[in-house]
Amino acid sequence: MTGPAAYIAGDWGTSNLRLALCDADGQVLELRKGPGAAESRGKFAEIFDALCSEWRVAQGELPALLCGMVGSAFGWREASYLTCPAQTQELADALVSPRANVYIVPGMKCTNPLGAPDVMRGEETQILGATCGPLAPGLDVGKKLICMPGTHTKWVLMYDGVVQEFLTVPTGELFALLSDHSVIVRDRETPVAMHAAGFERGLAEARRHPEVPVLHKIFQARTLRLDQQLAPEAAASWMSGLLVGTDIDGALPLFDAAGPGETVHVIGAAELARAYVTALAARGHAAHPVDGGAAAFAGLGHLYRELDRTENA
Repeated sequence: MTGPAAYIAGDWGTSNLRLALCDADGQVLELRKGPGAAESRGKFAEIFDALCSEWRVAQGELPALLCGMVGSAFGWREASYLTCPAQTQELADALVSPRANVYIVPGMKCTNPLGAPDVMRGEETQILGATCGPLAPGLDVGKKLICMPGTHTKWVLMYDGVVQEFLTVPTGELFALLSDHSVIVRDRETPVAMHAAGFERGLAEARRHPEVPVLHKIFQARTLRLDQQLAPEAAASWMSGLLVGTDIDGALPLFDAAGPGETVHVIGAAELARAYVTALAARGHAAHPVDGGAAAFAGLGHLYRELDRTENA
């Protein structure tokens, strides 16, 4: 059962925009898509108005809450980072407004386990959505490790709902570069498709010779094809398995979670989350998958209700 429209939620990432018309309980009434922040540079207001004008004519001047790269230095308005350790609940007190009734969620920054600066935008809202509702019960209790696979995968350590630190790994970007801009993984005519056996073989290769850096293993995607030990259509999945396995094997010890049996919460798009769940299981770790899109909208819904409560107090 859905109610009348109450607010607009927007997940405005680098490559894609998803806008949802929602009721007060967070139920999505209508969904629209648009260009990502990189393409929207300098015209965020125009794109937002073009996509939302019908909603606002029909429903009135609804508040809008936006997360992601829309709050970056090249976004609609820059939203400063919260410094970790930080509670996701603090996001509600740090919203910025590029204009009346539009609110942008800040990101988070930390010193990562390697001693380097690190940042996130958008993922903090997904974490909030996963912890404040039914998507991941108990995520805000005790020590928890979260994996957020994507172009730039995030590994996030939480303790009692507080984001302690995190690490960004460009696993997805490296895969895309190797798959689309080199001859190592495939010819242009060979499509990128999931090949389970190829992925599992890549996972196993990531664990072989653990003392050898991944840089020294990548070219096997080509030589295994040339030697006909790997089908051309399986090479992309092999590379995915190699990179995902290397990502996991490197991240778990950094967050003191290398021992088997510990549950990792995986928040992301369904297909990519499944790949990480499979890879974690091969390493002896249970994984709890959470839909990244649902988590983002749940987080934005929570922030809307906090904003509404504050304004009507």
